[in-house]
Amino acid sequence: MDKIIEHLPAIITAAAQSFLGTFALLSVALSVLAYFFFAKARENVKVGVFVLLFLGVLGFATAMFRESAGSSVTSQPAVSTAPLSKEAKILLKGAAADPSGLVLFERFGASVDLHTNGESLFTDKADHQTLATWEAALQELVEAGLFVDRGDHGEIYEITKKGYDEAKRDN
Repeated sequence: MDKIIEHLPAIITAAAQSFLGTFALLSVALSVLAYFFFAKARENVKVGVFVLLFLGVLGFATAMFRESAGSSVTSQPAVSTAPLSKEAKILLKGAAADPSGLVLFERFGASVDLHTNGESLFTDKADHQTLATWEAALQELVEAGLFVDRGDHGEIYEITKKGYDEAKRDN
């Protein structure tokens, strides 16, 4: 028991990495609590508590999965009908040709690098207008549903199926 308590923070951290991990941890925790609280209760009380806990866990799981499915559906912006800028077309074609379908927009110190398919598109740290133009092109592609921001700092963008379709159509 001491080993479990000693490793409890690591277990909770690992479980919190996914919805299924959270669900599994919640199920185990409720089972242990129910055992300790109702071990000496009458049979009908045990069955009633089990049903209520089961329904609660089932409701929580349903809410988690709906939230998970809802966030992935709503995170895909609607496809824009506006024509793409010249820079957005360059990024789209580059990402479509890249084996991993990625565009990397990296900031380090005072420098910026934008590259895809082994080609660096922007490395000039002195020209802020050019930087703003390429950032706008990235945002344009995300808003059109052609790219998805895969990083948590706006550095990794991945082309979507709509993006591949648009790149083929534009050729």
